Amino acid sequence: MKRFILRTLSFLLILVVADFSLGQAFAFMQSHAIGGNNGRVNYVCNKTSEDILIFGSSRASHHYNPQILTDSLGLSAFNCGERGNGIILNYGRLLMIEERYKPKVIIYEVTYSFDLLKDDNHKYLGYLKSYYDRPGIKEIFQSVDKTEQWKMKSLLYRYNSNFLSIMADRFLPINSMGTKGFLPLSGELDTLKIRRKGDDNQHVGFDSLKLDYIQKFIDHCKDVKLIFAVSPSWYGINPDLLRPIYDICKEQDIPLLDFSNDPKYVHNNAYSKDGAHMNARGADEFTRDVVKELRKRGIISHLGDV
Repeated sequence: MKRFILRTLSFLLILVVADFSLGQAFAFMQSHAIGGNNGRVNYVCNKTSEDILIFGSSRASHHYNPQILTDSLGLSAFNCGERGNGIILNYGRLLMIEERYKPKVIIYEVTYSFDLLKDDNHKYLGYLKSYYDRPGIKEIFQSVDKTEQWKMKSLLYRYNSNFLSIMADRFLPINSMGTKGFLPLSGELDTLKIRRKGDDNQHVGFDSLKLDYIQKFIDHCKDVKLIFAVSPSWYGINPDLLRPIYDICKEQDIPLLDFSNDPKYVHNNAYSKDGAHMNARGADEFTRDVVKELRKRGIISHLGDV
């Protein structure tokens, strides 16, 4: 029995040492990624210094060309959009960015499925796991699932879905970091692959936790010019799915640039990559339209003062 206990303790000690050592190794590789999505994420969380930051899902990363914003507004810009993610992740990233500085302008692309509707909020914690010890991040995990605090005791767990990409992005990146974070999509929409109806989740209901984080995001932007936006999609978007953001912007006097059903883009194959995303041509045209709308509504006149 004594030998069994000693072997068990030795095995547990080996596991602890291995977990710590490998966790530290992956932390180092991620923080020193030379390209790919890990390089891009590391830049967003630790290195941004631009005047304008774009937040949101893949509809942000694929739809806003920072170079056009810079050329038009005279302010540096970076696209922080992250595919498959919304306000829960973006609030965490805002906290990390605030450790360094306050951007002058934030454009937040609202995607109703990730920012407003109910779904499994666990999936939004993935990109935050490796930053768990940064100020305010633990509280996000607690609000989604209190049991996550025990899993986070393992350093290796924080990287467990990202091992291969971290190693690749450290030594031999396959994917691009984009140009100023912008990830344009090439090609035009194939109508044979498009679904004939969208908004499948229109009856799911709104998520009170996500709405709380939208308000927290707003509260952290008191000294920042915050602009909410909804870019076009091939389908168009049911306005009922965006009702909370309409109400928030109206009540708190926050600019909302709503292009969700702009006839210039809806059902326009030349500007679309798929039902939810525009291609590079559409993104460039849309970004120019964003600048025009900022000027038309007088928002542009305030940007130099923030």
